[in-house]
Amino acid sequence: MNAPSSRLCRVLLLVLVVAVCPDLQAESVGWSWAGAITEKSAVVTARIEATAPVGIRIGNSTTPIKPALTAPMQAGALHRFVVAGLKPDTVYPYSFVGANGAPVDKEPRSFRTFPVPGKPANFRFAVASCAMGMNSPVFAAAAHQGARFFVHTGDFHYFNIAENRVEVFRTAYDVHLSSPRLRTMLAAIPLIYQWDDHDFGPNDSNKNSPSSEASLRNYRELVPHYPLTIAAGATAPVDQAFTVGRVRFILSDLRSQRDPAALRMMGSAQDAWLRAQLLAARDDGSPLIFWVTSVPWNGPATKADRWQGYPAHRAEIANFIKANGLAGKVVILSGDAHMTAIDDGSHSDFATGRGAPIRVFQAGPIANVGSYKGGPYSHGARYKSEPKKKHLNQFGMVNIEDDGKRIHVTWSGRQGADGLGDEVLLSERDAEGPIQFEFTVP
Repeated sequence: MNAPSSRLCRVLLLVLVVAVCPDLQAESVGWSWAGAITEKSAVVTARIEATAPVGIRIGNSTTPIKPALTAPMQAGALHRFVVAGLKPDTVYPYSFVGANGAPVDKEPRSFRTFPVPGKPANFRFAVASCAMGMNSPVFAAAAHQGARFFVHTGDFHYFNIAENRVEVFRTAYDVHLSSPRLRTMLAAIPLIYQWDDHDFGPNDSNKNSPSSEASLRNYRELVPHYPLTIAAGATAPVDQAFTVGRVRFILSDLRSQRDPAALRMMGSAQDAWLRAQLLAARDDGSPLIFWVTSVPWNGPATKADRWQGYPAHRAEIANFIKANGLAGKVVILSGDAHMTAIDDGSHSDFATGRGAPIRVFQAGPIANVGSYKGGPYSHGARYKSEPKKKHLNQFGMVNIEDDGKRIHVTWSGRQGADGLGDEVLLSERDAEGPIQFEFTVP
């Protein structure tokens, strides 16, 4: 299902959001987005309607930080701030200030830095993808559940942009970022994000997307991301990695370099980077590695716009995991499928002769009609839309407990339709009972 692609429709949608939510008209700050959090730094982007110079004041500091970038948007301007010199595991309130040093609004905002890498830490986070609808109650539910951060695994929006203009991408993101529930969540919870097809370009997009350059530029400027180290330049991919305590997260860009003719999900440099990241995490003593892939991993080989359609590349990675003693350490968080499902690895081992079972958590959709992809899943799947065509509002919660000797992980698929997320989803296929799973990594 494709969203309207004309610029006129996008502009009208933005106008509608402001009309339906009149409180947004009075805000000097359209939205703010904290991300790229480490133990000592963060990146904050914001659309600010003030025309005067704007800075960001962190905590008790009296000296505002100037933006590293400003760029025009449909309303106001995009500001990008890079914040450094912070203390680990600390909550930092922040505000945007004008040239006179006075705050441009009174809305409370904050982010919390991560603990020191390599030391045991307990934390929980939310994960989901596929936001066809705006203003999903999932964002309120993630906040209610006390998520430390939110991992968005793709399809931030469904504008399916084929026009190679960065302004069009900025408008699409602005529409969703201006929705009240996401806007409120972002004022307190960092969002860490990797795209999929509908937000990178047209449906099923890849390296041949006509809007690739504009999309990549918009990501580098508007999205608070971790360092992009694979390559430099306008067409460089946006793979990235970060660490929370003793847990390593690797986010692979599976769209901007994907080659459907060669059946390669990533470019060669990306593939080499992924393998190097896996080895570095193993050698640095990270017992657990979350690999974010924006499309489903499991399922038999078939023609499909996911790992099932790239079986040789999938087997190569699985064989690498097997050969380097990483089986059991690597787990997958994936998007694209409009469902919540869990596999304990019994249906997700694609190494030659087996030997690389990978646990998979397929979480979502944030707001979309249901669909089932991949499978089967050992702990079931929830995907049916009732009544038909009504958006599902689902997400996953991940709880990490690390006592220094082992890491205990709890996964649970949550119903977010009420904005609370207390209800664990019940499986409709492949298994019976609640979609939840616990495991321990020594």
